[in-house]
Amino acid sequence: MEKVINARLRVKPEAIEQFLTFAEVIIRNSNLEKGCKIYKLYQEVGTPGSFIFYEEYDNQEAVDYHNGTSHFKTFIGQISPILSESPQIVVF
Repeated sequence: MEKVINARLRVKPEAIEQFLTFAEVIIRNSNLEKGCKIYKLYQEVGTPGSFIFYEEYDNQEAVDYHNGTSHFKTFIGQISPILSESPQIVVF
């Protein structure tokens, strides 16, 4: 069954450019994964530090694979210190 993930992240204002650099790598690598249909990043209008990752996968196995990749683990380690609050993640 297809899985859709919305991950809302709030980044400290002084770290937005750094976040975007890190995000570029995970977006590129995630879109190459088998089972990943879409992996996009959106920035909220009027709220520069607020971002939403929109992700679509073929199934739960593809999500599990993504979560186990080195680029995902690296990204989480990179962004954890620059987030201003805990991520809000919704899976459909």
